[in-house]
Amino acid sequence: MRISSIIGVCFICFIYSVSSFSNTPKTTLLLNPQQTIDQHSICWYEDKRYSEGAIILMTNVRVICTAKTPSHNNSPLTWLMLNEQNEIIYPSMPKTIRVN
Repeated sequence: MRISSIIGVCFICFIYSVSSFSNTPKTTLLLNPQQTIDQHSICWYEDKRYSEGAIILMTNVRVICTAKTPSHNNSPLTWLMLNEQNEIIYPSMPKTIRVN
């Protein structure tokens, strides 16, 4: 009697666990693994991704997604301001003296 009740309880637990797995929603991958490698090739604003050359309005200032340093080939992208003639305003570099 004791063995049959233990087997019955185990069987009920097994049936319950199998039915609980069937009700779980399927998971989906929201991030492409390649995107984690190429994070420097996009600009973010308000949880949206923008590619190079995108122009948006941020608090009444027009900005463009462009290379941080245009002289480098693999420069990360950043938001830079545009003037009235739609020219990019690059930040001025600090004038420093370096001694090697």
